[in-house]
Amino acid sequence: MALTMRAMEGKDALTIDGSIDLNSISTDGGLTQTLESLAAEIGGVRALVVGDRAGLPIVSTFRGRPSLTTTAMATLALSAATKVTSSLNLPEPDDILIEAGGWRVLVQLLGGGYTLTCVLPADENLGLVKLSMKARGREIREILDEMM
Repeated sequence: MALTMRAMEGKDALTIDGSIDLNSISTDGGLTQTLESLAAEIGGVRALVVGDRAGLPIVSTFRGRPSLTTTAMATLALSAATKVTSSLNLPEPDDILIEAGGWRVLVQLLGGGYTLTCVLPADENLGLVKLSMKARGREIREILDEMM
């Protein structure tokens, strides 16, 4: 599957195989609305980003360089975590947690190489956050599958 970036009316648009403009689809509601709902459920969330298997952002609650950096690093963290669990003869990780000061970065795997990354305050209830992300992650994956 080929991924290309192109400019469209001053906005970056991500096109897959030249046929699906993910920005126009997410603007129609599906992915963006799901992320906004998840952000409202969690509270205090700094960022939510859905990334593809190449580490590129598909949809995000913020725009620009931080979105691209977040998904690229989430993909690298996923790769490293998978190598660690594999070398220990453990199953692949379901999610990856990074704790930094008063913040947490939680990367959940959506299957097919897609990731859902959340940057949130450390005092949020991690169990509830994971449950919310799992539920919304299933919705996101269904939307992505319909688009492909």
